[in-house]
Amino acid sequence: MIVRTWSGRVPLTHGDGFHAHLLATGVADYRSHPGCVDVRMWRSSDGMAATFTLVSLWTDMAAIRAYAGDCPETAVLYPEDGRFALDPDLRVEHHTLLLADPAVAR
Repeated sequence: MIVRTWSGRVPLTHGDGFHAHLLATGVADYRSHPGCVDVRMWRSSDGMAATFTLVSLWTDMAAIRAYAGDCPETAVLYPEDGRFALDPDLRVEHHTLLLADPAVAR
């Protein structure tokens, strides 16, 4: 399994709107690909900007390439992102999942 992470920041005033936009674009797009196993989203704020982080779990790099194309390290952005003054990470990270056992954290 491969974990893919991406983050982007928007002005705090656009936080709620970008959250809805991200659900309708990136999250929906991830979920439409059969190799995507799970999607999680985090939101934090520093009082000026809202930072969103998407963490997705994929069966393998072939599944990620089916979603992201031939350069899977390049972030997939959407035409309406600019409407929210998005400052996106242009690169994503991929990690091999080594452990996913919640009992270990106890």
